[in-house]
Amino acid sequence: LRQPAGPEAAPPAPAPAPQATAASGTVTTTSAHPVNVRSSPAGGGAVVRVVPRASLLRVFGEAPGGWLQVGEEQPIGWLHSSMLER
Repeated sequence: LRQPAGPEAAPPAPAPAPQATAASGTVTTTSAHPVNVRSSPAGGGAVVRVVPRASLLRVFGEAPGGWLQVGEEQPIGWLHSSMLER
């Protein structure tokens, strides 16, 4: 088997993940509707859980763009801060 030579030999590098920083505290999800908690801090991340309206969650981290890593006793995923009560 021959490997192609040149730049086409290597697959493209994946896009770097946003850098998360540690955070703490609690937040309450919107009372308007259930909220999707995602696997990564981006709108395209897979939904790992749907939390009921007005759920109290613990914050474990923050990522650029308004994303918070949330859970109960341990992190379960990410939600966007626009889905929180103000």
